[in-house]
Amino acid sequence: MTVEFITQQNVYAVTYATLDERGIHYESELAIQLADGKLTTLRMPTQLSERKAIERVLCQQYSC
Repeated sequence: MTVEFITQQNVYAVTYATLDERGIHYESELAIQLADGKLTTLRMPTQLSERKAIERVLCQQYSC
């Protein structure tokens, strides 16, 4: 069995935001680069502070 150690250097949080007539939709995931170079992702909840920051930028851009 091989165990891979994950450090902060190879883990990235990614959030996608889409805007449509029903509002803003968020999807967040962790992108983890493994020691062999492969990339894997795990879904995660979008943090409230991040949702508010994205909403603020979109509302400035699109006059919400």
